[in-house]
Amino acid sequence: MKMTAVYLVPTREGGVYEYRQVERPVPTGMQVLVDVKAAGTNRGEILMSRGFRSSDPRFKPVPSGIEFAGEIVEVGDDATGWHAGERVMARGIGGYAEYALASSTSLMRIPESMSFAEAAAIPNVFITSHDALISNARLQAGENVIVTAAASGIGTASIQLAKVFGANKIIATTRDENKTEALLDVGATDVIDTSAPGYPDKVRDITDDKYGADIIIDSVGGPLFADNLDALAVQGRFVSVGRNGGELGELNLDELANRRAQLIGTTFRTRSPQEAWRCFEAFIEDCSDALGDGRLKGIVDRTFPFDSLHDAHQYMMSDGQIGKIVLTNE
Repeated sequence: MKMTAVYLVPTREGGVYEYRQVERPVPTGMQVLVDVKAAGTNRGEILMSRGFRSSDPRFKPVPSGIEFAGEIVEVGDDATGWHAGERVMARGIGGYAEYALASSTSLMRIPESMSFAEAAAIPNVFITSHDALISNARLQAGENVIVTAAASGIGTASIQLAKVFGANKIIATTRDENKTEALLDVGATDVIDTSAPGYPDKVRDITDDKYGADIIIDSVGGPLFADNLDALAVQGRFVSVGRNGGELGELNLDELANRRAQLIGTTFRTRSPQEAWRCFEAFIEDCSDALGDGRLKGIVDRTFPFDSLHDAHQYMMSDGQIGKIVLTNE
């Protein structure tokens, strides 16, 4: 049986996303087959595609999309505890398709009150944010947190997680002051426009008891790094999650030493499947109750039809969204 799926295809100028007719997969072992109702888009897929050139023999057409939600239609022989008809969300390759395979060990049941679009906005950003903020930065109740590029999917997830885990000040940064009210609604206590001067001083004014932030969850990268270090409290933890603004930043080693700061990098690119699964497991252990009662939820800015990935990517690069952009198959 045939289905439509999106593949990233290498070209001379970089990767392009192409809709193809392919065979519908069959689940085996611990796999399940999901009828995809919604799939979350991610900026990383745009950035990665630029280097996906046909001149490099390592690159071949690959299924695209890394998070999705839908209904199970078939289960493998070893996928115990799961059955057809269940509403699930998952983090896995090939989510931009009518049907997608997922390991039963990577599935999350969708709460009854949550739509498929909201569910598709959860797996990638919340697992990534939990790994950064809780597993790596070791957030303790009462600490102050900065979330840069806070209107992004990672940003809105990090704000919610910081609130659930008892952060004191949750400072959201943006370059668009028109996003202030929406970020406060998500859960930020304060919003700073980093396109205006004085960002570190504003952080110190907000956190006068700590004289800076205990934790910074950063998705901007190089252009904001010097100011971020200046805004960090003594013994603060800086976690680099994304580098959407650039990979190179200025580092004052005296500032680093005086603050006794920790610089932490995190990514899934260099993790084994077992390590990635442990991140998923840690998120479920810590956050299943908050997902169920609505304290954590997927923030969906806009949905696009399944056949409009190009339009969704164009909108994403406009930087206009608050939260996630989702493709829907319904």
